[in-house]
Amino acid sequence: MTEDELRHRLQVAAAIARDAASLAFRMRAGGMAETTFKGAQDFLTEADGATESFIRARLALDFPAEAIIGEEQGGAVAGEGPVWILDPIDGTSNFSRGGDRWCVSIGMAQGGRAVLGAIARHAPAELFTGATGCGAWLNGQPIRAAATADMRRAIIEAGWSLRRPVAAFHRLAEQVMGAGAGLRVGGSGTLGLVECAVGRLDGYLESHINAWDACAALAIAREAGCWTSDFDSGDWIAAGNPIGFGAPALGESLAAILAG
Repeated sequence: MTEDELRHRLQVAAAIARDAASLAFRMRAGGMAETTFKGAQDFLTEADGATESFIRARLALDFPAEAIIGEEQGGAVAGEGPVWILDPIDGTSNFSRGGDRWCVSIGMAQGGRAVLGAIARHAPAELFTGATGCGAWLNGQPIRAAATADMRRAIIEAGWSLRRPVAAFHRLAEQVMGAGAGLRVGGSGTLGLVECAVGRLDGYLESHINAWDACAALAIAREAGCWTSDFDSGDWIAAGNPIGFGAPALGESLAAILAG
């Protein structure tokens, strides 16, 4: 895929992500959303399915031959071409309770690697974008990872996954705090990851995360100069992987914590 083709896809994905975030917010009507559960602490609202259908329909208009995988409606990799990887609402627990810490995430993989991302928030109105060789941006302005070089000055978010034992999260949190860093837990893995790209966080670590939560943020973070773990390796699209992002000077320390 040429750089021009990638830029075109990024422009389309950005517009769709922004419109999808507005749709989700309207469906919530500014208040709390009616919620069901896919499992313990695994929230689902009507807006999740509707937003994913909206994104799929829009992508299909411009790229009808390209595969799409989404959190709610599934999908599979088809051949060696581009694969769109969607999370219609990341942070559904926050969304369903009337909170603002949620987002729409549209990523794309090519050749087994994350290469493009567009992540939109409704409030505050933020649009994170990036693609391989095209830079990383927040509302049209270039972004960079933090320059933090001392874990004792760092703010690290730790994500938790029901696919791993609770003790694994406890160990992760203990290691982060034991290194002298401040600990955060925000309820949206995608936002935690992409906020490393703009320097609001110095790191994000999680023992397992799915591709739809991470693909878009990974493409953006790499362009912003973050240290990133090798998340997009192995069977990551179908099975997920552990993940770590952070300030480049903290990469060795963060990698050690993630491995421990």
